[in-house]
Amino acid sequence: MTEAQLNALSKKVIGAAIDVHRKLGPGLDELDYEQALSLSLTKAGIVNERQVPLPIIYKAQQLDCGYRLDILVESALVLELKSVAAVLPIHEAQLLTYLRLSGHQLGLLANFNVVLLKDGLLRRVNQLGREPLERNRAVRKNSKPSNDLSGRVISAAIEVHRTLGPGLLKSTYAECLQTKLSMSGVPHTRRQLVPVLYEGMELGQPLEMEFVVGGALPMMVVSVAEVTPLIEAQFRSKLRLGGWSDGLLMNFNAPRIKDGLRRLGIAPRRF
Repeated sequence: MTEAQLNALSKKVIGAAIDVHRKLGPGLDELDYEQALSLSLTKAGIVNERQVPLPIIYKAQQLDCGYRLDILVESALVLELKSVAAVLPIHEAQLLTYLRLSGHQLGLLANFNVVLLKDGLLRRVNQLGREPLERNRAVRKNSKPSNDLSGRVISAAIEVHRTLGPGLLKSTYAECLQTKLSMSGVPHTRRQLVPVLYEGMELGQPLEMEFVVGGALPMMVVSVAEVTPLIEAQFRSKLRLGGWSDGLLMNFNAPRIKDGLRRLGIAPRRF
C-alpha cells in the first residue's frame, strides 16, 4: 500500500472511530470500543481483523508470548485501542514496538476515555520494517563482544532491546535474553532459587533470581514505567539472601536500555 493510500485509509478509520465515540461516549470497556469500531469499519466496506496474533521471533525462534494486534485494517494499518485515564509513554512505545515486530508501517493509538476523541488519538509511523531490522541484527552479530562478563551481558541486553523495543512483558525480554546469552556462549543459570533463612531456619518459600551469570553475577529483569525504591530494595534483599555483593537490574521498558541498567550493591540496613 502506498503512502497516499495509507493516509487516505487512516482518515477513514479516524472518522469511523470518532463516530463510535460520539455514539457511545467515554467510560466503557476497551473491548466494547473494539467491537463497535470493527463493526463500523465492516459496514463501511473496510476489511479488518480483530485480535490478530503477533508472533515474537528472535534468533529464528518463535516465542509463544500471546501478543495480539487489537485491530488490523486492510492488512496494513495497526490499531491499538485504549480506555484509560491518560495515554502514557508506555502505550506509545507499545504501538511502535508492535509496528516494528509486525513489519507494518502505520499505526493509530486511540484512547476512547476522553471527552473529545481527537484528544485521544496518536498517529505513529514505523521507520524500521522487518528487512532493515534483520540487516541491523547481522551487523551487531559480527561485532566483537567484550571479554568482561558484565560487558557481554550488557551487549546482549542492548541487542535484545534494539530488536524488540520497549512495551512488552518482562517474560518476553527474559526469554530473548536467555537465547542471546546461550548463543553467545555466556554461562548462566535461569530462575535460580534462593533459600530464605531466618535465625538459622530455612523458611518454606524460596526466592527466585531471574538470572545468575557465570555463577557470580545475578540479574533481575523488569519491564516497568519506573524502577521504584521498592523494586531496588527487593533486588537487594535477593542479593543479600543469596550471598552476592552486587548485581545488575535491567529495565527493558526504558526508551534506551542504557537508561534502564543499574548495578546495585547491598545497601546498609537502616534501623
